[in-house]
Amino acid sequence: MAPLPHRRILPTRCANCGAATHRHLVGALLPKPGESRRVHHDRSRAVRRPQRTETGPMTVRAPLPDDLRDREFTVAAAAAAGVSAKRLRASDLVAPTSGVRMPRAAGIRERRRAVLLAVRADAFLCGVSAAQEHGLPMPWRLRDTVEVGVPWPARAPRRSGVVARSLRITGDEVECRGIRLTSPARTFCDLAPRLSVPELVAVADAIPPWVDLSRAAAEHPGARFRGKLATAVAARDCFRESPAESEMFALILLAGLPRPTPQVVIADRGRFIARVDGLFEPYGEVLEYQGDHHRTDLRQWRRDRTREAELEALGFHVTEVTQADLREPRAFVERLAASLRRRGWTGSVRYSRWFPEG
Repeated sequence: MAPLPHRRILPTRCANCGAATHRHLVGALLPKPGESRRVHHDRSRAVRRPQRTETGPMTVRAPLPDDLRDREFTVAAAAAAGVSAKRLRASDLVAPTSGVRMPRAAGIRERRRAVLLAVRADAFLCGVSAAQEHGLPMPWRLRDTVEVGVPWPARAPRRSGVVARSLRITGDEVECRGIRLTSPARTFCDLAPRLSVPELVAVADAIPPWVDLSRAAAEHPGARFRGKLATAVAARDCFRESPAESEMFALILLAGLPRPTPQVVIADRGRFIARVDGLFEPYGEVLEYQGDHHRTDLRQWRRDRTREAELEALGFHVTEVTQADLREPRAFVERLAASLRRRGWTGSVRYSRWFPEG
């Protein structure tokens, strides 16, 4: 009688010791935990399966070649080095865009460089990505943006996760610092569509003062943004010490208030009292931008209170500004204007067309 399909016929004897008992044979064929089926009485021939973990079976990856390890690289370069397609799909690598890989632990800087590897040889970083490479301040909302350009009339490449542009650009507007990117002046101009005027002022203040932004703005091919760029350049002052201070001063100027002097040292009969962020000298009005550490650091908070008391004892009034004020720019301007009026200012608030709505 033929055996049932689901049943299994065991061998009559063990191939190694000749034992014929049913229990002996079953014990020889059943695998132990963590092992594959063993050959009875011969552990040297055992084939062990990898132990399973909570996240799945543990695998041993083939190491990448030295020139591809811990860096971004193209799939073509990996294939030429003998790396298999399966290895390129391993979880320790990610694809920021098609045709390139980089380590999963890599950051936005490596992602920018990986994307540049995947596009044309004459491509370059521009806009937000070039600004980040130059160390210029960018709003948090743009932190993950990758922006590349190609010389016009070439068509901008279409790639997922990448903002690509075809730009009219001259040779001296592209620099090579181990990577091709637009110059600081050209980068400033290319940011006009994305940033508000106060944000552009923060960028302009961070660019070295010998860079001629006025000329760059006047010659920029994007004619519809020249007025916006000129407004930002007019508010530029490289003595400001943080992007938030730059935005604060820009809001004041865009509202038609008097121009404060930045980074003024105040002394009393030769004794140093404070170096303030801004001062409306005719009115004795002091501006101080307070970052979050002024609130969380107890020693800093105490120093601020002592300094404020000393300034007020000398006849100054201190207006403190925080990030919350920059998010509500009209309320901040009205509060500052009221304080200036109490100290003798007779002007009125006149909002520019470039004043942000908050």
